[in-house]
Amino acid sequence: MRILLGRIWLAWAGFWFVSLFLVIYPFLYLLLLSPKTYRLAHGLRKIWGKVTSIMCFVIPIVRYEQRLPKNQQLIFCPNHISYLDILTCGSFLPGFNFFMGKIELSRIPLFGIWFRTLDIAVHRESLRGSHKAFIDASQQMDALGANLIIYPEGRIPDNAPQLKYPFKPGAFRLAIEKQIPIVPVTLADNLNRFNSDTFKGSPGKMRMYVHAPIETKGLSMDDLPELQEKVFNVISSQLKSLRVI
Repeated sequence: MRILLGRIWLAWAGFWFVSLFLVIYPFLYLLLLSPKTYRLAHGLRKIWGKVTSIMCFVIPIVRYEQRLPKNQQLIFCPNHISYLDILTCGSFLPGFNFFMGKIELSRIPLFGIWFRTLDIAVHRESLRGSHKAFIDASQQMDALGANLIIYPEGRIPDNAPQLKYPFKPGAFRLAIEKQIPIVPVTLADNLNRFNSDTFKGSPGKMRMYVHAPIETKGLSMDDLPELQEKVFNVISSQLKSLRVI
Protein backbone atom coordinates (compact mmCIF):
# COMPACT_ATOMS: atom_id res chain seq x y z
CA MET A 1 0.00 0.00 0.00
CA ARG A 2 2.83 2.40 0.89
CA ILE A 3 4.48 1.81 -2.48
CA LEU A 4 1.16 2.39 -4.26
CA LEU A 5 0.56 5.64 -2.39
CA GLY A 6 4.09 6.73 -3.26
CA ARG A 7 3.46 6.09 -6.95
CA ILE A 8 0.17 8.04 -6.78
CA TRP A 9 1.94 10.95 -5.14
CA LEU A 10 4.69 10.93 -7.78
CA ALA A 11 2.07 11.05 -10.53
CA TRP A 12 0.33 13.93 -8.73
CA ALA A 13 3.61 15.81 -8.24
CA GLY A 14 4.67 15.21 -11.83
CA PHE A 15 1.38 16.55 -13.09
CA TRP A 16 1.72 19.82 -11.18
CA PHE A 17 5.43 20.14 -11.94
CA VAL A 18 4.84 19.97 -15.69
CA SER A 19 1.42 21.67 -15.85
CA LEU A 20 2.48 24.77 -13.96
CA PHE A 21 5.63 25.03 -16.05
CA LEU A 22 3.57 24.90 -19.24
CA VAL A 23 1.41 27.72 -17.89
CA ILE A 24 4.39 30.01 -17.30
CA TYR A 25 6.43 28.90 -20.32
CA PRO A 26 5.20 31.55 -22.80
CA PHE A 27 6.05 34.32 -20.32
CA LEU A 28 9.33 32.62 -19.46
CA TYR A 29 10.27 32.36 -23.12
CA LEU A 30 9.77 36.09 -23.61
CA LEU A 31 11.68 37.03 -20.46
CA LEU A 32 14.63 34.85 -21.42
CA LEU A 33 15.02 36.48 -24.83
CA SER A 34 17.17 39.22 -23.29
CA PRO A 35 19.59 39.33 -20.34
CA LYS A 36 17.85 42.56 -19.34
CA THR A 37 14.85 40.55 -18.17
CA TYR A 38 16.68 37.52 -16.74
CA ARG A 39 16.04 38.77 -13.21
CA LEU A 40 12.28 38.75 -13.87
CA ALA A 41 12.59 35.26 -15.35
CA HIS A 42 14.30 34.07 -12.18
CA GLY A 43 11.53 35.65 -10.13
CA LEU A 44 9.04 33.66 -12.19
CA ARG A 45 11.11 30.51 -11.58
CA LYS A 46 10.82 31.12 -7.84
CA ILE A 47 7.06 31.53 -8.04
CA TRP A 48 6.72 28.36 -10.12
CA GLY A 49 8.85 26.35 -7.70
CA LYS A 50 7.07 27.59 -4.61
CA VAL A 51 3.60 26.97 -6.00
CA THR A 52 4.69 23.53 -7.22
CA SER A 53 5.98 22.70 -3.75
CA ILE A 54 2.67 23.74 -2.18
CA MET A 55 0.63 21.70 -4.64
CA CYS A 56 2.89 18.67 -4.07
CA PHE A 57 2.67 18.98 -0.26
CA VAL A 58 6.39 19.58 0.10
CA ILE A 59 6.90 21.84 3.11
CA PRO A 60 9.98 24.10 2.90
CA ILE A 61 11.85 24.80 6.12
CA VAL A 62 14.70 27.23 5.43
CA ARG A 63 17.04 28.12 8.28
CA TYR A 64 19.86 30.64 8.18
CA GLU A 65 22.90 30.39 10.41
CA GLN A 66 23.24 34.14 10.10
CA ARG A 67 21.91 36.97 7.99
CA LEU A 68 23.47 36.98 4.54
CA PRO A 69 25.26 40.17 3.49
CA LYS A 70 23.32 42.59 1.33
CA ASN A 71 24.73 43.98 -1.92
CA GLN A 72 27.30 41.19 -1.97
CA GLN A 73 27.61 38.53 -4.63
CA LEU A 74 27.78 34.97 -3.33
CA ILE A 75 28.51 31.47 -4.52
CA PHE A 76 26.08 28.96 -3.00
CA CYS A 77 27.42 25.41 -2.62
CA PRO A 78 24.69 22.88 -1.71
CA ASN A 79 25.11 19.14 -1.38
CA HIS A 80 23.42 17.16 -4.17
CA ILE A 81 21.09 14.28 -3.29
CA SER A 82 18.13 14.48 -5.67
CA TYR A 83 16.93 16.02 -8.93
CA LEU A 84 14.55 17.93 -6.68
CA ASP A 85 17.55 19.97 -5.50
CA ILE A 86 17.36 22.23 -8.55
CA LEU A 87 13.76 23.22 -7.91
CA THR A 88 14.51 23.60 -4.20
CA CYS A 89 17.56 25.82 -4.59
CA GLY A 90 16.11 27.80 -7.48
CA SER A 91 12.98 28.57 -5.48
CA PHE A 92 14.13 29.07 -1.90
CA LEU A 93 17.67 30.44 -1.94
CA PRO A 94 17.55 34.22 -1.62
CA GLY A 95 18.50 36.73 -4.27
CA PHE A 96 18.98 36.66 -8.02
CA ASN A 97 20.73 33.40 -8.82
CA PHE A 98 21.76 31.18 -11.69
CA PHE A 99 22.99 27.59 -11.84
CA MET A 100 25.87 25.68 -13.27
CA GLY A 101 24.80 22.17 -14.24
CA LYS A 102 25.52 19.29 -16.58
CA ILE A 103 25.03 19.93 -20.29
CA GLU A 104 22.35 17.22 -20.50
CA LEU A 105 19.98 19.61 -18.71
CA SER A 106 20.07 21.96 -21.71
CA ARG A 107 18.69 19.16 -23.91
CA ILE A 108 15.52 18.52 -21.89
CA PRO A 109 12.47 19.64 -23.90
CA LEU A 110 11.07 22.96 -22.63
CA PHE A 111 12.92 22.83 -19.29
CA GLY A 112 16.25 23.07 -21.10
CA ILE A 113 15.53 26.71 -21.88
CA TRP A 114 17.15 27.65 -18.57
CA PHE A 115 20.52 26.13 -19.48
CA ARG A 116 20.50 27.76 -22.89
CA THR A 117 20.00 31.24 -21.44
CA LEU A 118 20.36 32.24 -17.78
CA ASP A 119 22.02 29.11 -16.43
CA ILE A 120 25.40 27.73 -17.53
CA ALA A 121 25.68 24.21 -18.96
CA VAL A 122 28.90 22.29 -18.30
CA HIS A 123 30.37 19.60 -20.55
CA ARG A 124 32.00 17.65 -17.72
CA GLU A 125 33.69 15.09 -19.95
CA SER A 126 35.72 17.82 -21.65
CA LEU A 127 38.42 19.76 -19.79
CA ARG A 128 38.15 22.53 -22.36
CA GLY A 129 34.36 22.57 -22.03
CA SER A 130 34.53 22.70 -18.24
CA HIS A 131 37.07 25.52 -18.33
CA LYS A 132 34.92 27.50 -20.76
CA ALA A 133 31.85 27.00 -18.56
CA PHE A 134 33.61 28.59 -15.58
CA ILE A 135 34.74 31.51 -17.71
CA ASP A 136 31.12 31.91 -18.86
CA ALA A 137 29.91 31.73 -15.25
CA SER A 138 32.37 34.41 -14.18
CA GLN A 139 31.27 36.67 -17.02
CA GLN A 140 27.61 35.97 -16.24
CA MET A 141 28.14 37.04 -12.62
CA ASP A 142 29.79 40.25 -13.76
CA ALA A 143 27.16 41.03 -16.39
CA LEU A 144 24.09 40.29 -14.29
CA GLY A 145 25.27 40.94 -10.75
CA ALA A 146 23.81 37.54 -9.90
CA ASN A 147 24.82 34.84 -7.43
CA LEU A 148 25.97 31.42 -8.60
CA ILE A 149 24.52 28.11 -7.39
CA ILE A 150 26.84 25.17 -8.02
CA TYR A 151 26.80 21.66 -6.61
CA PRO A 152 30.44 21.03 -5.65
CA GLU A 153 30.02 17.24 -5.87
CA GLY A 154 29.40 17.65 -9.59
CA ARG A 155 26.58 15.11 -9.66
CA ILE A 156 24.39 13.10 -7.31
CA PRO A 157 26.70 10.56 -5.60
CA ASP A 158 25.89 6.89 -6.09
CA ASN A 159 25.71 6.49 -2.31
CA ALA A 160 23.75 9.68 -1.59
CA PRO A 161 23.07 11.16 0.95
CA GLN A 162 26.76 10.48 1.68
CA LEU A 163 28.88 13.32 0.37
CA LYS A 164 31.21 12.80 -2.54
CA TYR A 165 34.76 13.55 -1.41
CA PRO A 166 36.66 15.61 -2.33
CA PHE A 167 34.51 18.40 -3.69
CA LYS A 168 35.38 19.56 -7.19
CA PRO A 169 37.60 22.67 -7.15
CA GLY A 170 35.80 24.85 -9.71
CA ALA A 171 33.46 26.71 -7.35
CA PHE A 172 36.25 27.40 -4.88
CA ARG A 173 38.66 28.54 -7.56
CA LEU A 174 36.04 30.98 -8.85
CA ALA A 175 35.29 32.28 -5.35
CA ILE A 176 38.98 32.95 -4.72
CA GLU A 177 39.49 34.56 -8.12
CA LYS A 178 36.56 36.91 -7.54
CA GLN A 179 37.30 37.28 -3.79
CA ILE A 180 33.64 36.69 -2.88
CA PRO A 181 32.12 34.63 -0.05
CA ILE A 182 31.12 31.02 -0.56
CA VAL A 183 27.99 29.82 1.25
CA PRO A 184 27.63 26.14 2.20
CA VAL A 185 24.04 24.88 1.95
CA THR A 186 22.79 21.62 3.45
CA LEU A 187 19.82 19.83 1.89
CA ALA A 188 18.55 17.16 4.26
CA ASP A 189 15.34 15.63 2.93
CA ASN A 190 15.19 15.81 -0.86
CA LEU A 191 16.28 12.21 -1.37
CA ASN A 192 13.25 11.12 0.65
CA ARG A 193 11.01 13.44 -1.34
CA PHE A 194 12.26 12.02 -4.66
CA ASN A 195 14.78 9.27 -5.38
CA SER A 196 15.37 8.99 -9.13
CA ASP A 197 17.23 5.67 -8.80
CA THR A 198 14.37 3.82 -7.12
CA PHE A 199 11.67 6.15 -8.45
CA LYS A 200 10.23 6.49 -4.97
CA GLY A 201 9.05 9.62 -3.24
CA SER A 202 6.70 11.09 -0.70
CA PRO A 203 5.36 14.43 0.48
CA GLY A 204 6.84 15.96 3.61
CA LYS A 205 9.31 18.52 4.88
CA MET A 206 12.17 19.95 2.86
CA ARG A 207 14.83 21.26 5.22
CA MET A 208 17.44 23.64 3.86
CA TYR A 209 20.23 24.99 6.06
CA VAL A 210 21.96 28.10 4.71
CA HIS A 211 25.23 28.34 6.59
CA ALA A 212 27.36 31.36 7.39
CA PRO A 213 29.29 32.73 4.40
CA ILE A 214 32.98 31.79 4.29
CA GLU A 215 35.11 34.76 3.26
CA THR A 216 37.73 34.41 0.56
CA LYS A 217 39.24 37.90 0.72
CA GLY A 218 42.98 37.62 0.92
CA LEU A 219 42.98 33.93 -0.07
CA SER A 220 45.11 32.63 -2.93
CA MET A 221 45.00 29.42 -4.91
CA ASP A 222 47.31 27.91 -2.31
CA ASP A 223 44.35 28.08 0.08
CA LEU A 224 41.97 26.25 -2.27
CA PRO A 225 42.26 22.77 -0.68
CA GLU A 226 41.62 24.20 2.78
CA LEU A 227 38.54 26.07 1.51
CA GLN A 228 37.21 22.89 -0.11
CA GLU A 229 37.70 21.01 3.14
CA LYS A 230 36.04 23.71 5.20
CA VAL A 231 32.86 23.72 3.09
CA PHE A 232 32.79 19.92 3.04
CA ASN A 233 33.07 19.77 6.84
CA VAL A 234 30.28 22.31 7.37
CA ILE A 235 27.80 20.33 5.26
CA SER A 236 28.98 16.97 6.57
CA SER A 237 28.63 18.08 10.19
CA GLN A 238 25.09 19.32 9.57
CA LEU A 239 24.05 16.06 7.90
CA LYS A 240 25.53 14.10 10.79
CA SER A 241 23.80 16.24 13.39
CA LEU A 242 20.48 15.57 11.63
CA ARG A 243 21.35 11.85 11.43
CA VAL A 244 21.00 11.91 7.66
CA ILE A 245 24.41 10.23 7.37
